[in-house]
Amino acid sequence: MDPLDFSNMKRLAISPWKILLIGTLGSGKTTLAELLVRDTGFPYASIDECRIRYGDGTISGEDCAWDHFLEICGSSTPAILEFSGGGIHVDEVRKNLLCSTIPVWVIWLVLPMDTCITRALQRQKNIPAPFPWGPIEYSVPAIHDSIGCAWDSVWSREPGFHATRQESRSTTSVGDRYSVITRDLLARIRET
Repeated sequence: MDPLDFSNMKRLAISPWKILLIGTLGSGKTTLAELLVRDTGFPYASIDECRIRYGDGTISGEDCAWDHFLEICGSSTPAILEFSGGGIHVDEVRKNLLCSTIPVWVIWLVLPMDTCITRALQRQKNIPAPFPWGPIEYSVPAIHDSIGCAWDSVWSREPGFHATRQESRSTTSVGDRYSVITRDLLARIRET
């Protein structure tokens, strides 16, 4: 993803934010992140991109990828960030985002499970990880459930974050999902 390509739209004029997109495999995090990067000019980071760049499929490679992702979460620069939103690193991500000292908006992208499974099965990207994934049909709902637990205990309860759960039908276009996000983002910015 090239954060300097603004050929299609003009930038959203917004103050610095950390925008964290969470969701299970196939929920549209990367697609919506690309649009936000394009329109805000904010840098982009995802745990998967850190795994590709710094990981090698080993435990130490995974630790290195997470160290880089967490460093970006804690930096005082705006960013569009992406990871599932569940799992063992939730508290570290939360802590680092709070340490960044700029406003944080967490958006949980929810689509029907069958849509996420279909999209995840069509993926071509090979992400180095030290653990094997289970079958997509089981992994997608398991990740979604993990996010739900983190949502209830961390993301929606953190007073330092603005948290939104964006649930869409499988027929909702990317453009419609994106317009909801940008409308909410601009409204939130006007409030601060």
